[in-house]
Amino acid sequence: MLARTKSWRLAVVFMLALLLLAGCGNNSDTGGENESTGTSGSSGSSPASSSQAAGSDADTIVYKDALDREVTIPARPQRIVTTQYLPELLAVGVKPIGVVSHLLTGFVSVKDEIDGIEDIGPANEINLEKTLELQPDLIIAADWDKDQLDKLQAIAPTVVVAWEGKDAFEHLDQVAALLGKKQEAQDWKKAFDEKAASAAEKLKAFVKPDETFGVVVIGGYEKGQLRVYGSGNVGYTLFDALGFPMTDVVKQEWEKGGHELGIQLSLEKLPEFASADRLFLVKFDNDPDFADQVLNSALWKKLPAVQNGHVYEVSDTLWFSYDVLSFDKQLDDAIRLLAK
Repeated sequence: MLARTKSWRLAVVFMLALLLLAGCGNNSDTGGENESTGTSGSSGSSPASSSQAAGSDADTIVYKDALDREVTIPARPQRIVTTQYLPELLAVGVKPIGVVSHLLTGFVSVKDEIDGIEDIGPANEINLEKTLELQPDLIIAADWDKDQLDKLQAIAPTVVVAWEGKDAFEHLDQVAALLGKKQEAQDWKKAFDEKAASAAEKLKAFVKPDETFGVVVIGGYEKGQLRVYGSGNVGYTLFDALGFPMTDVVKQEWEKGGHELGIQLSLEKLPEFASADRLFLVKFDNDPDFADQVLNSALWKKLPAVQNGHVYEVSDTLWFSYDVLSFDKQLDDAIRLLAK
């Protein structure tokens, strides 16, 4: 009996979705009024038009998402579900009602702000029944959710916000533009820039101007993996926000591009690529034997930062999270580690 009830409810939702899509078709002639979000490339998203006369009282807008789909969405959504953009939503003052599991467990930066947010299951197998019960009025998905779009769209209007090829601040800007929160995003970024400048000034008393920094990552995506990073991902806070210099060797290799997953190293390359005065170390727990091999090796022990006691092991869940709220908390952690 319960199974029949669930099937009936989902069937009703799918019927409603068809009606919604039919309504979207009636608005297709308004697509020429696109407003740019300020993001680069054709994959950027923008509000295409309002379903009513232009003005702040419109109930819906037609939004052109990262897949060039025009989707009718609420102008002021109140019940948002997302498969990826939890930190970005929180940064502009919006708390979603439901998110996929890893967003609730994988971000140290948001752990104090997630009370009341429902878990809708793993990203690759979203619990559609739970999502339906939450009665969202907007679902924000990412590029890799393409195969689930039809099922999500049947529950609520679903838009895709581009992740691939965008940096963390572009992710924030896109979400802000979608929700009419551009000013909130600008305010957040201004406050972050001021905090970074203040942190850099404070650390001048503890770090010499000519000291170089490096990032070493052990483990992660596969076993036996050893990497160093430039300004992307885990290195953003050190090299971009705080402005610490990296070594010339890492800088030259990083500028060649193609290192989204870091610069892959053999153990023998450590003296060349990890010769910085100070090293931030990220050690994933998926390959403890290899981590021991690296950290107990003569090559590691002879590195300048190791010999001078300037190696800082940091949390992978904080420093390997690529979002603006994690950047903010990384600044706090950098001060804690270096201001001594």
